[in-house]
Amino acid sequence: MKNIATDIVTKHINNWDPIYLLAGGAPDDEYEDEIEQIVEAVLESKDEIEIAEAIQSIFEFSFTMDFDFDKCYTIAKSIWEELYLDEK
Repeated sequence: MKNIATDIVTKHINNWDPIYLLAGGAPDDEYEDEIEQIVEAVLESKDEIEIAEAIQSIFEFSFTMDFDFDKCYTIAKSIWEELYLDEK
């Protein structure tokens, strides 16, 4: 489950590229540390709200800037749905 969660979180975080590092030419693993922390939160969370709170907290700590909760929630919901609701 952790490998699947890592793939899903990586896809969504890199597509989001919250501070445009990847768009600016940074390597694909630029958010690796944050992704690892988010994966742990995803696996321990009971819903997408907890994931959104974790995403917001992790990115605010890492980059010392504010992140919009609604955007974090949108990403968290996408992660939650793909991981837990799209299971075949």
